[in-house]
Parts: sequence; C-alpha cells; structure tokens
Amino acid sequence: MVLGLISLAAMVPLTATSVLSLQSQAETRRSQGVDNAWKTNKSHLRARASNRTPKDRKPLFDGSKVVLHDGLLYVELQSSAVKRHPFTGYFLAYPDSDYDGLVSTISKEPPQLNWIFLDTSSLQIRHGLRTEAETGITGPFGAVMVAPSEERRILLEGWEGFIAVESNQPGLWGLYFDRYDDALKGRVPEGRRTVELELVHEDIEGDSQQS
Repeated sequence: MVLGLISLAAMVPLTATSVLSLQSQAETRRSQGVDNAWKTNKSHLRARASNRTPKDRKPLFDGSKVVLHDGLLYVELQSSAVKRHPFTGYFLAYPDSDYDGLVSTISKEPPQLNWIFLDTSSLQIRHGLRTEAETGITGPFGAVMVAPSEERRILLEGWEGFIAVESNQPGLWGLYFDRYDDALKGRVPEGRRTVELELVHEDIEGDSQQS
C-alpha cells in the first residue's frame, strides 16, 4: 500500500488510484481465507421497517431506499415526488484501521466517492471526505446474512440499530443510528415519528467498484 495516497485521501475525494490502494487491505483479508468478495460489489441499500414497527407506519416504507442529500443519508419513501441520488457504494478498508468502512458515490457525474460515518452528536448518518468522516464514527461497518433468503443486512459496530426519523421534507426520513439503545432519547424533535429499520444490501447486477 502506498501510504502517501492514504494521507492524500484525507484532503481530496477518493480517486480510482486511492481506491485500488485501499483495496489491497481487503485483498489481504481474502488471501487469509475470509470471503469478502461480495463486499466490493457496488450496491444500493433498501430500507425496510422492522417487525416491531407499528402497523400504521410499516407500509410507508414499502419500496423505500437510502439516498444522499446535503451531506446526510436519508430514507426516501416511494411516495416522494423528488428523487435524490441513491446510495451507490460498497465496503472498503478504512485507512489506518483494521475494519471496513462504507463508501458511496454522491452523484452520477462526476462519480466522486464519500465515506459514510456516524455523527456522534446527533447520531445521524452522514457522508463526507475523510477529514469530515473522522470527526465521527467510520466503522466497523459489516453485514449479517439472514436465512433462508440469504439477504444481507447492514451492521454498524456489530448490530442493527438504524432508525428513520420523520423530517420536514415530504417523503424523506432522516437515517439515524441508535448507538446507546435508548430510542434516540433527547435527539428527536417533539412530534416526529420514528421507525426502526433494517437496511438491506442489494447488489447492482453486472456492476462492481471498478466500474
């Protein structure tokens, strides 16, 4: 790995060269017998209300997806009139760490990548350059495979603690992580509805991080 590229990644967007450098960490893990090949496939994230969601809220999230908007990650309902850039990314070894981070493009053109991270103050999931990401929690991100469907659901710090919080924009709910397992106590504006989520990893057929 070229260490100079890692330090540069803190100041500029991820480029194809820096991605290949970081990817060498994942290749090392695979050579040690860990099958992580699926992690480098470019994917979308589908949001689904958990089984514990009240019946009046659960149908709202049918067909919903995770999108990026103004530095934040949101759940965009199928009913939303405005369509924003969907999460389009993959797992990537986080620089100078022993865990996987998560990256996504932030637009179709140019295909710039941002790191996904948790804002430790608001507990909202955000995206940004490495300098921004390192102000929060950058991982470990992972996934759990659920039988019998073999779908993969996203984990942060080893568990599913994702919560959608209704925003003031129609069809758009903020994506949060209930890090302290207290239902985001003191962080949700009064009167805003919340929904416990499962984030389902969906490969983009015929695509990968090299494309």
